[in-house]
Amino acid sequence: MWTDTRPAAELPKLFERGGDVISLSGGLPDLDVLPLDAISTQLSRLVRLGGKLALQYTTPHVAKALVPAVADLMAREDGHADGDNLIPTSGSQMGLTAVALALGAPGETILVQTPAYPGATAAFRTAGLELHGAAEDENGLDPEQLRTTVRELRSAGATVRMLYVNPTFQNPTGATLSVPRRAEILTACRELDLLLIEDNPYGLLGFDGATTTLFQALDPQQVVYLGTFSKIFAPGLRSGWIAAPQHLRHDLARVAEIISLSPSALAQGALAAFYSRSGWTDLIDRYRDSYRERCTLMADALDAELGADTPWTWQRPDGGFYLWLRHRDRADAGRYAQAAAAHGVSVVPGGHFSVAGEHADGLRLCFSNVPRKKIAEGIGRLAAALTEPAPQERELTAVAG
Repeated sequence: MWTDTRPAAELPKLFERGGDVISLSGGLPDLDVLPLDAISTQLSRLVRLGGKLALQYTTPHVAKALVPAVADLMAREDGHADGDNLIPTSGSQMGLTAVALALGAPGETILVQTPAYPGATAAFRTAGLELHGAAEDENGLDPEQLRTTVRELRSAGATVRMLYVNPTFQNPTGATLSVPRRAEILTACRELDLLLIEDNPYGLLGFDGATTTLFQALDPQQVVYLGTFSKIFAPGLRSGWIAAPQHLRHDLARVAEIISLSPSALAQGALAAFYSRSGWTDLIDRYRDSYRERCTLMADALDAELGADTPWTWQRPDGGFYLWLRHRDRADAGRYAQAAAAHGVSVVPGGHFSVAGEHADGLRLCFSNVPRKKIAEGIGRLAAALTEPAPQERELTAVAG
């Protein structure tokens, strides 16, 4: 399953900060909304009364006390959580690695919705899988092109058994696949005997509270679902889950146990205690309010600074963490990201989200953790970088002057 025959897959350094840099890069949640006093009290009680269990190794299962919390989250998007088929992970990143190692083999091809989350592509490449982008049309991932791509790859001798999607408030675009399109994609997957890997960190973060029915809800036996508490609670607990079809549970659980040996009983206990006392609704609503406000501030600033007179286009998302800028002339955005850094603002160029060099004309902006008072300033710095002449253009201007 594991391979070291290729260069190590690396992730962009998204969480580094320093000096006067305004970071629009890393997808950090806004932990100001957490009720830290209540969580502190609950953790103290958990350690005081059950510390010898909470701080010990535990069995590789989602704790019984935590299953209702997972079931509640998935049910909000019409999903199904069966405690027997839940596998604990240290967030979705471990889940992606476990899926790649348990269900793939080096040299096999995995189809990937693009632009793609770099953590997923790094996990797949580290496990030795070959990546191939799944074609899209104006409505997102295209089921007809999916059929064509799979048949062409198989005719060329490739083994293709999985499709990876991040379908709701996608990282990095913020786009969401409609339910009818999801049903069409699942029909194609059944015809092609493709297992669909659904990665869903942001699905509950719609600004208006609306949710979209999960792929997993439409066909639980065709979908491996990856969930996480990182975006609706806190990433520091490193806790998530895989909801697996029954026939794949053993293989996934075996690899997950090899990776982690034991889930954190303390993290699971803390999450279960919070849920039993507070539920999810109030906290999720606070997150939604925070992200809606920040997104509005950032999109309004983009409208004011860039308007319609520049080659940059974007759409306001309906939820999640991200705004996705595209260059109309398909210019490589890497140099613009470097220019932005020189202006004291960090963004992620689209090449980080590519499978084979596509999407290099994009820039991802993250609004979820930027201080509100810094958003307009950050976009002002970015706009200066995006609208200044390229180095060769400055040289020509200087000569002409």
